[in-house]
Amino acid sequence: MFASPLRYRWLRELRALWPWAAGLLLVALGSQFALTSPRTSVNLEAIGPLKALPGQAITVTGLATGKALVNYSTGRGSGLDLRFDQARLAPETRELLQRLGIASPDGDAPASWITRAEPRAGDEIMSRFEVMSVDTGNPPGTLLLRVLAGATPRQVRLELSAQGAPLEVTLSMPWTGDVHAPHKILRLGETELVLPGTLPIKLHVPAEAIWRAVINLPDTPQPTLVANLEFGSFSGREGGGLAVSALGLDGIPGSAPFLACGATSGRQLWRAAWRLAKGDCPAKAGTIQVRSLEMRSDGAVLVVGGHAWVLKDGEALGEDILARLRRQPVWWALLLLVDGLLVVWCVLALLPGPRRIALRGVFISYRRSDSGPRVGRLHDRLVARLGAERVFLDVESIPAGEDFDRFIADSLSKVDIVLAVIGPQWLELRDHQGLRRLDAEDDLVRREIAAALNARLRVIPVLVGGATMPTADQLPADIVELAGRNTVEIGERQFLRDADDLIEQLEFAAGPFTAYAPSN
Repeated sequence: MFASPLRYRWLRELRALWPWAAGLLLVALGSQFALTSPRTSVNLEAIGPLKALPGQAITVTGLATGKALVNYSTGRGSGLDLRFDQARLAPETRELLQRLGIASPDGDAPASWITRAEPRAGDEIMSRFEVMSVDTGNPPGTLLLRVLAGATPRQVRLELSAQGAPLEVTLSMPWTGDVHAPHKILRLGETELVLPGTLPIKLHVPAEAIWRAVINLPDTPQPTLVANLEFGSFSGREGGGLAVSALGLDGIPGSAPFLACGATSGRQLWRAAWRLAKGDCPAKAGTIQVRSLEMRSDGAVLVVGGHAWVLKDGEALGEDILARLRRQPVWWALLLLVDGLLVVWCVLALLPGPRRIALRGVFISYRRSDSGPRVGRLHDRLVARLGAERVFLDVESIPAGEDFDRFIADSLSKVDIVLAVIGPQWLELRDHQGLRRLDAEDDLVRREIAAALNARLRVIPVLVGGATMPTADQLPADIVELAGRNTVEIGERQFLRDADDLIEQLEFAAGPFTAYAPSN
């Protein structure tokens, strides 16, 4: 009947509520975007080792209470030199040196521990240093390890410092019974002490003080030379490591920094990317096991384990809630359905509505004995909406003494639409001779409808009182085209709603009519 899909009233009512649809769609999309915010913790072993290039700093924070932090033992034929910006001898070491008759200075001063070249020095000798907390119950808050480029392909260098608490560094060489084992030179400020390499030395390094380890790897034909630092209780056979709450790796030009915050397996972190970008790690959420640092002349590889929330290359790793929903077909389909319905609802606002017309008038054709009361109610609704001057009712609108045919012709010339109201008895009402009134050529209703059809007006059959639309073979030839027109039904229980819906549709332009062609 109408060219636009918005001819249906419920669609027009939905279209009028498009701001609600837009709001709900924004809420839905915002909620789904929020579901991408939380991230689950990931297994650091699945990410693989972390590589630090020369100049990059590795930062570990939230060290668990315990004494051992880092230890290193040189391999055969290797050398180890340590240099401290500030350090002092531990009390037990000063006491040991005093017993040996060696005078040693007191207080903080620049210090270094250097291997002294000795003729006939055996290659089997190994140097060792171990980094511990001075106070077992108060470990440093942060341990910073910066990888430095070696001077030669056989040399690796590492810079270390601690924040929040001092460190204790133990320097030693194992006793092998070789009297030609190399000595160590310990410099403390202006004092230089030449000591047996097997004599254990403990130094206290103040917080924030920087010290460096220079490791000379053996001259061997191996293509890759590596120096392994071990953390905490780690051993290649038993595992373990240094428990920390967070681990960071400085970014280099062209790349973003790396950050891992310790967590338990599968735990969610809301606003993960934002919080990790700020370096905001939840307290006591879990620990990371820092195991070893494989140092090479061109950088270092850090081996870690455990679960953590990870920021890598500027993106938070791990699975979000929306990704989990994608693995649930029912929930994912429901989510897409809701989004699709809201989008269609919003699109209704963009569709062109039915074209409104300047309605000149409406003519109502009916039988009083068939649908008089119902037509009266419909007439009142039309008058209230369109005005009395644009609504023509055959009986009430005809002045006394007026020629009926001429009045009908004049009325039809002033209207665009004719409502043919069909009640339960409209088709079968008979005259005093028992003939159908519709079959009589002078039947007024038949003449009204025929005139309207001949004038190519928009004739709308309106079914009331539960009536059904007559078929073509039940109608006279001059109004048989009425059977091909789309009908409107007005029910008894929702009479006002149906009547108002009809009145709204009257103001929209009609689509092309298809004339009914009766069959033979």
